[in-house]
Amino acid sequence: MSVNQAGCQAKQGGFTLVELAIVLVIIGLILGMAFKGKDLIDGAKVKSAQANINKIQAGMNIYFERYSSYPGDGCPAAATVTTCSAGAHNGLIAGANEIAGFWTVLTSAPPAGTNILPLAERTNPFGSVWAVAVGTAATNTATTSNYLVATALGNAAVDGRYVCAMDQKFDDGVPTTGNIRSNGGTVYTALSDCWAITTGQQSLSVQILP
Repeated sequence: MSVNQAGCQAKQGGFTLVELAIVLVIIGLILGMAFKGKDLIDGAKVKSAQANINKIQAGMNIYFERYSSYPGDGCPAAATVTTCSAGAHNGLIAGANEIAGFWTVLTSAPPAGTNILPLAERTNPFGSVWAVAVGTAATNTATTSNYLVATALGNAAVDGRYVCAMDQKFDDGVPTTGNIRSNGGTVYTALSDCWAITTGQQSLSVQILP
């Protein structure tokens, strides 16, 4: 306790309990808004990824209406719209030539391609690119179907929380069934809290054919 020159006790400053309580409430509100903002950003990425996939599938359907085959199906090494249209079509995009031809005829300028899709649509909101591949057992996908995959089948290229959220929001929420599949079978189920997953990256495969 201090004493001033007049011999009186000096009043010490400080915070009251009410003031401290108000400060803590404000800090709590700020933290709450920060976490909510992150949730909104994460949710927007999931919705953006699905919109991205829908655009690619719409491009495939436009191509099919024009040329009576799916992009890439029947493409030789030097893929163009003309050579791919004249190729043997079996309804499955398989092999290096057909997979490369898929993007060539969809995103390249004429005469090689159609410009149906901008090349930027290959990049997904998760920081990787979409590839086209035939399914494999390693990613719980059917070996008789085509999938859009993040970077490549077998590569765990997407945060498991996003994979889980996509599956729950746009499919059945089960990594081994439906149109959206993953190798995260032991990580999430339809009952999972996707945003609580902490096991890192998983594969992401979205069925596009047949």
